[in-house]
Amino acid sequence: MNLIRLVVLVFVGACGTSAALAAEPLRLEEAVSRALAAHPSITAETAQLQAVRARTQREALPPPYTIGGEVENVAGNGNLRGIRSAETTLRIGRVIELGGKREARQTLGQAELREQEHQATKTRIDLASSTTARFIEVLARQQRLTYAEERIKQAERTRREVAAWVKAARNPESDLQAADIAVAEAQLNRESAELELASAKMTLAASWGAMTPDFGEVVGDLQTLPTVAPFETLATRLPMTPELWASRLRADTIGARRRLAEAEVKPNIDVSLGVRRLEAFKDHGVVMSISVPLGSPTRSGYAVSQANAELAALEARRDAERFERHQTLFDKYQELTHARTEAESLRARMLPMAESALTTTRRGFEQGRFSYLSLAQAQRTLFDLRARAVEAATRYHLLLVEVERLTATVEDTAP
Repeated sequence: MNLIRLVVLVFVGACGTSAALAAEPLRLEEAVSRALAAHPSITAETAQLQAVRARTQREALPPPYTIGGEVENVAGNGNLRGIRSAETTLRIGRVIELGGKREARQTLGQAELREQEHQATKTRIDLASSTTARFIEVLARQQRLTYAEERIKQAERTRREVAAWVKAARNPESDLQAADIAVAEAQLNRESAELELASAKMTLAASWGAMTPDFGEVVGDLQTLPTVAPFETLATRLPMTPELWASRLRADTIGARRRLAEAEVKPNIDVSLGVRRLEAFKDHGVVMSISVPLGSPTRSGYAVSQANAELAALEARRDAERFERHQTLFDKYQELTHARTEAESLRARMLPMAESALTTTRRGFEQGRFSYLSLAQAQRTLFDLRARAVEAATRYHLLLVEVERLTATVEDTAP
């Protein structure tokens, strides 16, 4: 199986889905495409992005006009009885923002929007990564089931041969009992492999919200091990990974919030203009009011200090995360290298030797030169090594997915 870079899979998935039928084989690209099209987390991120975009558009609007009215000196007593001395006022007003507050809000909204867009992309990459890992697990369990079925065939064949030799009084009855045990053990092994495969397929199908697997087998080759770049090359990609880039976008948002706080130092002016009618004189007059809040510099100063502290904390956390991710990448790379060495050694050296040994032992058993126990041991060794080979190849592919996830950069996510 040629593992495609996860960031490429993200945009393969964005193009559409494959209408795979229940009996059709499933490829990795199709699995990731279906997950990206149907997983609830993608729907949630899309809705959240729309919410942030709407809030950004709202914050870009200027303060609204206000219309109000007042009626004074009515329903009293004496000269203020009824409406003879009423004073009626109609006014229109508006807050005049000073200090560039509206522009600061727009900048903050754009920063929050970029942060949410990045989060949506990161979610897609995470989902592509988890779906790929689940696909690999299904592929591995398919291979284990294939080997389990072959093991049953071998055990049953050997059991028939042993039964013939026991009937001919060449082998003891105990060999036939051991052969029966080997068949029963192989059958249990197959049942276990079938259950594991069913569970893995259910888990993969859940990636796109299916309640039951809606595909047949998955298509891929575990024994094809894609090469990986040197550790030093991969390490240079870490500063541009989505997690560390998210810290930069978060810093932009905090910085925009600080600029808004700095703009709040200059107070707004609340201006209103209106007309007043005095019933006692049947006259009209213009009224105007201006108000300025007090204490704005003090409040804004606290907000600026808070933003500065948040930026300092964010920078420290980003440094800590950079060191930690570098160490994580190193550990995964070491495991990846070992898994490749083990898988290649098993495939190129140990498995051919075990297959040759089984062929030789079986020929000797048929000729009466080797005992049943020698044949059973040769069979067990071969199947144990096959299981190890599947495990090593699976581990390599899963580690490769983790390494690619750790080193995927923001440039890779550009469509």
